[in-house]
Amino acid sequence: MLMSRIVTGLVLFVGIFLILLGAIFIIASGLENIAIGAVLVIVAIVLLIFVYRSEKIQAAKPTLVSQSFQVKMEGSGEFTEKQLKCRSCGAPLADKNLRVIQGGIMVSCPYCGSSYALEEAPKW
Repeated sequence: MLMSRIVTGLVLFVGIFLILLGAIFIIASGLENIAIGAVLVIVAIVLLIFVYRSEKIQAAKPTLVSQSFQVKMEGSGEFTEKQLKCRSCGAPLADKNLRVIQGGIMVSCPYCGSSYALEEAPKW
């Protein structure tokens, strides 16, 4: 990338130099000087068109942008593990006693047989 910028800068410098040199030859008049000046100006214009087109092509190329995110997940309060107990008889419940039915968590107590929906307590 840096090398192409250096080459582009050099070609641009040479193009501008050739235009100035061609203008000097054209101002000097005389048939040979005007012909040499015209050739120098044409070569300079070709170089400047080349620089313009190469910059336009370079700008049209997609560039790959990579981003990385570091996310640290934290809750709004302190997390503590609690033993799930049946609200009817107080018996301890395990994960196998929980079922998801239509988006809600249903609890079935194996001791007293009661079934109810588990509701999350608000955090405030």
